[in-house]
Amino acid sequence: MYEFIKGILVEATPCKAIVETQGIGFCLQIPFNNFSKLPAIGTSVTLFTSFIVREDSQKLFGFLTRHERDLFESLIEVSGVGPKTGLSLVGHMEVNDLQAALSQGNISVICKIPGIGKKTAERLVVDMRDKVKKGMNSSGELQSFQGQNQEQGVVSDAISALMHLGYNNAQSQKAIKVALSKTEGEPELARLITSALRSI
Repeated sequence: MYEFIKGILVEATPCKAIVETQGIGFCLQIPFNNFSKLPAIGTSVTLFTSFIVREDSQKLFGFLTRHERDLFESLIEVSGVGPKTGLSLVGHMEVNDLQAALSQGNISVICKIPGIGKKTAERLVVDMRDKVKKGMNSSGELQSFQGQNQEQGVVSDAISALMHLGYNNAQSQKAIKVALSKTEGEPELARLITSALRSI
């Protein structure tokens, strides 16, 4: 329903952030490790969102990167893994480390995450291993689960930049994908955006 929310960071705790945009304050549940990466109170922030509706609740979850949000949404599709558990998984391990643990079946590492028992870890490995190895998430997003941290950040920032220029998510991803196919080596943000704009 919501792709991202951009506004002024009004308040932040290790588990939530309040972002004001156009006079409306949005309360978003955030991963624990995002708290220290948030900008200063009173400055602009963009959080990629996941809106979860249940019979007894409606909650908005926010992530500093689209990749974290997409992984969270893939995790909560696993039987027995709810938003609270998904948020804990994303919030207590860096994305690449979690993906590596899942693809390698490293249950002992996954069990170190608060609230994750052996059975849940085993279920996560069984359900997520192939998805991670294929290098694409459940939504078919452009970002590879096996990509390097730097490249993931550059691609995510480039897509965000195009969306801020007025292009929709699909247009932005398609343009960046075309630009990446023409890029040799590690992509640079400015060049990637310029190349993507030429293909739109």
